[in-house]
Amino acid sequence: MGRILDILSARDPDETLIYTSQSEVSCVRFIEAVTAAKQWLKTHRVRQLGLLLDNEPAWLVWDLAAQELDLCLVPLPTFFSKAQISYIVATAGLTHVVFSDAFAESLANCEQNDVHVLTGDLVAHCRVRRYEPTKVPLLPDLTHKITFTSGSTGTPKGVCLSSEHCLLVAQAIADRVQQDQPKHLCTLPLSTLLENLAGVYQTWMREGTVVLLPLAELGFDGGRLTSFATFIETINTTQPNSMITVPALLMALVQAGRAGMPLPNSFTFVAVGGARVAPSLVEQAAALGLPVYEGYGLSEAASVVSINTPSQNRAGTSGCVLDHLKVRAEKGELVIEGPLFLGYMNQPDSWGKTRYATGDLGDVSADGFVQVSGRKSNLLITTLGRNIAPEWLEGELFASGLFVQCVILGNDLPYCAALLFAPNTISDAQITSCIQTLNARIPEYARVQRWLRLDRPLTVEQGFWTENGRPKRLAIANAFTQQLTPNEDSQ
Repeated sequence: MGRILDILSARDPDETLIYTSQSEVSCVRFIEAVTAAKQWLKTHRVRQLGLLLDNEPAWLVWDLAAQELDLCLVPLPTFFSKAQISYIVATAGLTHVVFSDAFAESLANCEQNDVHVLTGDLVAHCRVRRYEPTKVPLLPDLTHKITFTSGSTGTPKGVCLSSEHCLLVAQAIADRVQQDQPKHLCTLPLSTLLENLAGVYQTWMREGTVVLLPLAELGFDGGRLTSFATFIETINTTQPNSMITVPALLMALVQAGRAGMPLPNSFTFVAVGGARVAPSLVEQAAALGLPVYEGYGLSEAASVVSINTPSQNRAGTSGCVLDHLKVRAEKGELVIEGPLFLGYMNQPDSWGKTRYATGDLGDVSADGFVQVSGRKSNLLITTLGRNIAPEWLEGELFASGLFVQCVILGNDLPYCAALLFAPNTISDAQITSCIQTLNARIPEYARVQRWLRLDRPLTVEQGFWTENGRPKRLAIANAFTQQLTPNEDSQ
């Protein structure tokens, strides 16, 4: 299997590879930048490279330069806290970090002076901070990329991947989706493995182009979408064929369409994943003419396990398993077999596995379509003994378009209860009606019998939310369960 630079070298040198808000980047211009960056890395004997940049061509230049040299690259999520980034720099044994001025404050200081590395226009703004690692991390052989996920605890965990595995997954997606010369808009950070492989790599494998814009130009502040109008305007301006999104971004598109805002008719494939997706949300998108296809994956499988496509699509599922993998349900938990990650950094007992218990609850049909219901660790057990996946109810409520945040509680309660934050424009009566509508179509044991409206959203600073937008369920339950317990006169 050819590397990405080999694939690009076979294209017309003058063909546009990347669109930015300022320019178009041709194949020859990009390849020249990668070649120069590769030489710089060799000359300076870089061993472990960290990358802290926005969505821009320079990110991909350094990514492919490291790939060409079989260097270990560690993408640093721009939405991680300074403490998390410092933890990664130290534990991953990074010797150099490439960054831009916008993220200088996120990096811990060191004794070495920062340097500007190259004069080429795509990377001229990049700086490098050099570190002297105090310890060498334990890594499996052939570790070429370490992706960190913050999870529910906020402590980053390093998933080690080989370039061969990353390219295998990207090619499997390209073969399954089968888009010819697509124009792909990157809406997730490039440090997100899903965007890196399923967005950029597989687009280039199909001779397509990518649109790279700083996340602020898409309407993001850190990891949160804060300007709904900017996001919709950018999509309409760029007219992409494909995009990878999460349920919150898909909801923004659906809300825009409902409000009569114009949506591009250029889309041929919009992938949605990263969290459980309510079937009703996909249906609403389809009614607006958005070709939305749900997928499922995790970092340990290099981001994608299954995906729906125009030729293989089944409503209410996360798509058909990719050809190189096998998935089955064991006691309700999804278990994956096949080429997987190399193991976790500093955890030798995890290395070399070809079977992985995902911790996700779900099922697999006889013909390979995956259905995911929630996380095993998130399973609620009510005092009446009912087991309920909170993601199911949260997805359904979120699909209403009323809520910014929704967390379902149920442990130590005789029923399900909802913790909700909605804009001031949404009335309590609307919330009541929404919950009544949901309750009418779900089993009695899962019905939401109490809800609490928050005055302000739950935040990272309060200890209730992770930096990548997930609820810290135990902390939330400890803080709010008492307010949702039955009243004495209702018992």
